[in-house]
Amino acid sequence: MLLSSRHAVYPSTFFCFSFFSLKLVNIALVIMFPQRSSQVYRMPQTHQPPPALELAENLEYPNLNVADLNARLENLSPRLHDCWDSIAINEQQHIALATNRREGRHWWGMFFGYARSQVNHMSVDSADFKLQAEHTVNILRYADNDVLLVALGDTRLQAWSTYSKVRNSDQPYCLFRVGEASVHPTPISHLSVFKANKQRAVSASADGTLNVWDLSSADLSSCYHTRSSHLDKLTGLMTPSASAEKFVTCDRGGCARLWDIRAAALSSSCLFDDDSHLLSFTCGAWAAPTELQGNNYVYLGDFDGKVHTVDIRVPRKLAETIEYFDKGHVSQLLINGPHLAAMSNLPASVKVSNVNPGHKVIYTHENTHSRLTDAIWTDECTLLTIGHGRKLVTHSLK
Repeated sequence: MLLSSRHAVYPSTFFCFSFFSLKLVNIALVIMFPQRSSQVYRMPQTHQPPPALELAENLEYPNLNVADLNARLENLSPRLHDCWDSIAINEQQHIALATNRREGRHWWGMFFGYARSQVNHMSVDSADFKLQAEHTVNILRYADNDVLLVALGDTRLQAWSTYSKVRNSDQPYCLFRVGEASVHPTPISHLSVFKANKQRAVSASADGTLNVWDLSSADLSSCYHTRSSHLDKLTGLMTPSASAEKFVTCDRGGCARLWDIRAAALSSSCLFDDDSHLLSFTCGAWAAPTELQGNNYVYLGDFDGKVHTVDIRVPRKLAETIEYFDKGHVSQLLINGPHLAAMSNLPASVKVSNVNPGHKVIYTHENTHSRLTDAIWTDECTLLTIGHGRKLVTHSLK
């Protein structure tokens, strides 16, 4: 039903009423809070802070925290950061170390090179070579004795020449980049070099991308590439010590796959698949060849602290299962002849066993780091672990 003109509310009338209401509110506020109250809360004339560059760490004006923080210049000087994330060693006992700054808005890292004798007193000045990267340095692995593979946090993989008397006879330890590539959509989480052929390496990322690299042409070139190696998150990559034709990957869904790079295209076969959905693999290691086992055993760690043995000649079957940790998962496995080093986090601990008599534990160390990140064998009886907190720990089996 239409309203008559005398009952209609015109916009002009409504606007006038709203304006009159707001005017009354303003008058009430002025009565409650007079204008002179703003004089009380204004900045006093005596408050005259120095310029921003001079304000940093000035205790006379401690309340201007934002200006103080902005005035602090970021420390970009070369240094060993608190997060020690990766370590590698070549046949000449030269060690490469990656440390990262993982705090604040900008994360970046550095990697250094040291002789074996300098391990107990590593510093910036004592390094044979050093380089500051604009991103984090996730993984370091030696290919040849003088070629270092560096996986950065922005998905790039770099190859650096670390030693050359031809390039600099006075200081042969000098860095020269010989190759760079970026074929992974996410940062590289695993990197392994074939011991039987140091000119070949495999990289993997958690999304399942795999890439086989060839360094024989004095460059970093990709041989094989796949983006769908696993259906679940890839957690482990293992290469054998006696051949450069196969490698094994595993995922957190309890699946392990055997890859053969001799094929025309990168192909794989199922080594083990957990149908019960009770296993979740975290890492792995390819056993050293022996007279009985040959080059056929692969060790797989899981989230329950156990290490499983798989024979590549008998797929889809676990040959043996040993519990290493009752708390925490197996974060890394590292083989050295008959010695298998198993590492865990939460809490960080290390166990070394002799696999020949049936995984007999011969060494145990607990609370090693606040977080254990990487490890290397320097000889038959010495294991070095790095991490956050206690940055480097030496484990001797003697």
